[in-house]
Amino acid sequence: GNGERAFVDEYHPKSGSFIEKTFSTRKKHFEVGFLNGLRDGNFTFWQKNGIKLLTGSYSKGLRNGTFTAYGKTGELVYEKNFSNGELDGNFTLYYPASNNDLLRYNEKLAEEDKDPGELTVKNHLRLQVKFQDGNPVGSYRAYYHPGSRSLSDEELLKEEGNFSNSGLLQEDQLSYYPKTHSLVVVLPDKKRPYPPHSPTPNGFSRAIDEAAKAILAIPKYRNPDNSPAKVYTLDEQGNEIVPIWSSHISRIAIRNETGYLEDLKFEPNYESYGEAEKYAIEMGGFPLEVVGLDKKGEIIDVLWAGGQHSEAIPLPERIKVRRVKVRRSWKKGYASEALWLLTNGSKISIREDVLR
Repeated sequence: GNGERAFVDEYHPKSGSFIEKTFSTRKKHFEVGFLNGLRDGNFTFWQKNGIKLLTGSYSKGLRNGTFTAYGKTGELVYEKNFSNGELDGNFTLYYPASNNDLLRYNEKLAEEDKDPGELTVKNHLRLQVKFQDGNPVGSYRAYYHPGSRSLSDEELLKEEGNFSNSGLLQEDQLSYYPKTHSLVVVLPDKKRPYPPHSPTPNGFSRAIDEAAKAILAIPKYRNPDNSPAKVYTLDEQGNEIVPIWSSHISRIAIRNETGYLEDLKFEPNYESYGEAEKYAIEMGGFPLEVVGLDKKGEIIDVLWAGGQHSEAIPLPERIKVRRVKVRRSWKKGYASEALWLLTNGSKISIREDVLR
């Protein structure tokens, strides 16, 4: 079809093998075993550059065992297990190499004077699940592509959930925002007056100071609702995830076990938060809280809370904590409830009657 001539080198449909070669290179294109007219045993397909494309095995004409697909650089694309023609066992998908990955791969082949297949390539996990008799069963996990970063599978977790033995979604299904790549100040008009900072304590400290500076520079007529500047976490593409600080915090205080605020107050910056947390711990920790106050002295954020059962995320942990994007509850394959965490920090909950 592309101007190349191909021919069958050997063909023994009853008990032999079937091999195709290209006329110009004489390299194998595929090799498939047959027995009694049915595909049987191991088979392999190759790409034009000599790298494997697909491997697997058949038993009496049915897919059996592990099928493995490879991409243009030799990276894994999927690993699927079969039994008697049905998906059964581990099922794993990987991200295929991009055009840029292929370009860099070919450049490195030339630099190191190697042939395709001789370079070690990375495999990027995309999905893990198990099958039984053709149905997905048990837990599954989906992952983000790491991009240019070196991250663990746990840090790249995108979604997780559970399937029943009949292949229906059940219990909680959670999807997550990607890992924080940077921090940035976002003004009420959604503009970003400063470049992003690294997701570190120093970067967070600088962003908090910039938020305070930026909001003071805005004339009142341009901000009639007195909305705050916020420090947002960003993903690798620069998309906003959630706000983790508000310029409306004008002081930091400690709320004691009686619910009253201690007289000692702290400045609204990252370093002073550290002092307040240390002071609260020295006072006994639980059930004290480090809180953010607005100009009226009202609590608008809980920055730290003593005790293991608090839902408050400590200020330093907000930089990199995994954030749930959507939580869905499933029963008999129907979603009974969905909870979204929006990028402005608010939540939307939808409940539905479960059928059956």
